[in-house]
Amino acid sequence: MDKKTMLRVFGEAFLRSMVVLMAIAIIGFAAFFIIKVNSDKKVLAENEAKLNTTEYSEDQLHDMLEKENAKDTEASEEKVTTEEVTTEATTEVQKIPSTDKNILLLNSTSVAGLASAWNKKINGAGFANTAIGNYNSSGEVQTKIYVAEEGMGEDLLEYFNGATIIVGALETSQYTIISGSISTVDIYVVIGSDNSSVQ
Repeated sequence: MDKKTMLRVFGEAFLRSMVVLMAIAIIGFAAFFIIKVNSDKKVLAENEAKLNTTEYSEDQLHDMLEKENAKDTEASEEKVTTEEVTTEATTEVQKIPSTDKNILLLNSTSVAGLASAWNKKINGAGFANTAIGNYNSSGEVQTKIYVAEEGMGEDLLEYFNGATIIVGALETSQYTIISGSISTVDIYVVIGSDNSSVQ
């Protein structure tokens, strides 16, 4: 046998074996598919039989479904109400006027008489209960307004350029009062170098 004949015989044998293998694979897949379909039909039939033999009547099932729906509706309404109350509580911080609060103006800069100049400015704007002093910690660039509670000091922001409000109090070691007689301090204004001149 020459080389071409051998190759042809080998090729034909290879093709026949591939056809046989493909036929076996198709038959196997078809058998698996038929078994699976029959199995699914059996499970469906069993489930249907269980549903048909339930121990509750149709009216009882209907009542149970209505009760569950009513519970879900109540829970949903409660959740909405709670969310609305929470949202309203977090967004509404009432502004507290500072005109009747005790305000201590503290100079944290090297500009002499700065607290006194600002004192005159805000006294003229209706803030009468004031005192002035020096801030003993390091000098500030940005003016900081320390308040006793949230909502205070908002009406002072318009006078001080770039000031921020901080809820809290200063330690007595952080400042020295120079003049003014206030028994307690509600608002501390630490004047920074960004407000070194009174507008």
